[in-house]
Amino acid sequence: MPQENLVERVDIINRSWKRCQNFGLSPSDPMDDSILTGSALQEVLTENQSMIRHATLILENLYPAIHSQGLVTVIVDRNGTIIHKVGHLDNNETIDYLPVGSNWSEKRKGTNAMGLAIYEKKPIITHAEHHFYVKNHFLTCAASPIYSPTGELIGAVNISAKKEMYHLFTISLTMMMAESLQTRLLLDQTKQEKVLALKELELTSNLSTVPLLTLDRENTIIRANQKARFILGEDCIGDEFHVGKGYSVELISDQSQKFYSSVVSLNEANKKDETAKKLYSTSDIIGSCPKIEKVRNMITKAAFFDYPVIIYGKSGTGKELIAQSLHSHGSRFGKPFVAVNCSAIPENLIESELFGYEKGAFTGANQKGSPGKFEAANGGTIFLDEIGDMSLKAQAALLRVLQESIVTRVGGVKVIPINTRVIAATNKNLREEIKAGRFREDLYYRLKGIFITLPPLKDRTDILELTEHFINTLDHSPVSLSEEAKQKILAYHWPGNIRELKSVLIQASFLAVGNEIKADDLHFEDVYEQQTQQLAIVEKKPSSLRQTEKEAITQALTSAVWNISKAARILKISRNTLYLKMKKYGL
Repeated sequence: MPQENLVERVDIINRSWKRCQNFGLSPSDPMDDSILTGSALQEVLTENQSMIRHATLILENLYPAIHSQGLVTVIVDRNGTIIHKVGHLDNNETIDYLPVGSNWSEKRKGTNAMGLAIYEKKPIITHAEHHFYVKNHFLTCAASPIYSPTGELIGAVNISAKKEMYHLFTISLTMMMAESLQTRLLLDQTKQEKVLALKELELTSNLSTVPLLTLDRENTIIRANQKARFILGEDCIGDEFHVGKGYSVELISDQSQKFYSSVVSLNEANKKDETAKKLYSTSDIIGSCPKIEKVRNMITKAAFFDYPVIIYGKSGTGKELIAQSLHSHGSRFGKPFVAVNCSAIPENLIESELFGYEKGAFTGANQKGSPGKFEAANGGTIFLDEIGDMSLKAQAALLRVLQESIVTRVGGVKVIPINTRVIAATNKNLREEIKAGRFREDLYYRLKGIFITLPPLKDRTDILELTEHFINTLDHSPVSLSEEAKQKILAYHWPGNIRELKSVLIQASFLAVGNEIKADDLHFEDVYEQQTQQLAIVEKKPSSLRQTEKEAITQALTSAVWNISKAARILKISRNTLYLKMKKYGL
């Protein structure tokens, strides 16, 4: 190695040791050996699936040589987590020293080649005692950073061996592997962009007289024809565009749906697009509360995957708003969004509702038969609201559909394949429902992908912001809130959540005199009920025994339509006794 490169490497390693000491690490301490598993690991692997796919192809050709030489090659993501591995340090090794899911950043494993390549963004060798932790002194390692086609650091490739096998060729090998991987990623993106361009040309070729935009995945305008620039301005390229009502949207993507864009017509949408137009998006999620901001960010991220989603939230918190936003921002936008209220369908009809039925399947059935909700949602999204209220029988049928991605109509034998994203919502704790025997555990794990939890209104810090927004959307002359009204809103516990807030504001704006809502204009239902009950208790006076007996006899006679025998049975006395008491009270 040239002298200047050796000096630079020593400087890099010395700086790394100082950082490790500043982190509070000690060379003799045990290392952080925690490993990502389960859904957390799956999320990382999915995020880096393109890099893993190309790395696998490259390493397949090198595997025999790497394995025979006692080398282990790993790919780490931008955070230092191992996402792919080939080979072992020893042919007879039983302990996996570099497992997938382990993290080799400096803060976790001290000075090491992977962590340094990511931090310094350059190829590096760490040999024996160069490693910060004593436990790693038996290793010699070389790593090179990996960059995306846009120049963003996305990970590193690392080759490790026992220190006796130290050789300078390993750093050259990692550099070649990193360059090969980067070339493959660049070619992949170029191919996808070509596919998208062809699809875009095909889509727009017959619509040259229509104002058209092309948006990237962040809804940034990347192309606009002359008519669109006339509407939006010549400098609209690079601006963010919010797709809303009145726009026709066509999504175009590659098969993996990793690369995609959308073409937007600024003309009024066709009737076939009206369902898509009415769906909510994240721009309809109002509020600056950190909890809501977290939900908004989760939607933006989760929308690009087809993982199942469970939305937890109390009644009235806006679960369908979240479900529609997931659909609107995902690759299935423009395809059907079908919502099903599982608690509103009778148990004996839920299978025919979800899976459809053939003609003559049961008495009263449509003679032509009918497709079910899953068929209607094919290619798009099905939203199963109040999934916790679904019967066990219906749960069993739903489980089969989710496992096999097929439906069979009630009364039919034909198998119908479906491709539908499933989003479920509930206000119940499904784990508690499983313990109580009311919800199937196997179905729970089929639905359990990504969890999104909506905070109740009383736990949000932006109630007044929501209030102002809803007031401005009311079909009413402009009104504002007095300070006393604001304090009353903040003091209330909102058991009905956002749905109740809207209802209270409608009533208040109606009652308001002038253009200001005062505290007295705000009426809360549960407060009114409590006051009414308390007033009834206060006003109710104890009745005398004579009055109580007379009222009981009168009620029994009225209930029995003055049939003496029935009234006597209700009161559990004889007919003669009832006659005597009726005479006593003048009845």
